[in-house]
Amino acid sequence: AQHVLAELDRLTGSNAIIATDVGQHQMWAAQFCRSTRERQWLSSGGAGTMGYGFPAAIGAQLGNPEDLVVAVVGDGGFQMTMSELATAAINKLPLKILIINNSYLGMVRQWQQLFFDNRESGVDMEGNPDFVKIGEAYGIKGFHLRRAGDVTKVLKKALAYNDGPCIIEAEVVKADNVFPMIPAGAAVSDMLIDEPPASKKLKKPVGST
Repeated sequence: AQHVLAELDRLTGSNAIIATDVGQHQMWAAQFCRSTRERQWLSSGGAGTMGYGFPAAIGAQLGNPEDLVVAVVGDGGFQMTMSELATAAINKLPLKILIINNSYLGMVRQWQQLFFDNRESGVDMEGNPDFVKIGEAYGIKGFHLRRAGDVTKVLKKALAYNDGPCIIEAEVVKADNVFPMIPAGAAVSDMLIDEPPASKKLKKPVGST
């Protein structure tokens, strides 16, 4: 996922308006997609509203028709508001929808791994659809991205397509974790900078059972 987002930033010259959903991809986008001006970064950072990214990108594209707009979304959050593909298609908005698909609710899985003995519950998205085919049902162009060696080629094709919206479904490592992170209720001094060793038992977040 990090490679895809870093290459997106490089190919766009850090000039795209980025609208993210909520989850691991949001954190990676914040780390790898640089902002060079105001109103270029749209993200639900405080409320953490899953489903925010794609509608926000639609609004940004309508308000800035000459700008490049990219929705960076996860496979979980995108399914909460992907019905708005109709809105993007009808209005022929040239926005790019980059789906970071790890077939998990990745941030929740990460917390379950780190703080709850890896007891996964309700996070496996094994029933995911083919997002490119869903886009095609709306008349939207789509690209599958399955190999690291194809990242640049696929992103270039998607960025060059301006006859309407397009979907890039990037299938990434399932169990990758994002750092740094601060456990709920903890102080900044308790920030986890990197993956803790397996032998280290982390305290459950404040308020957990």
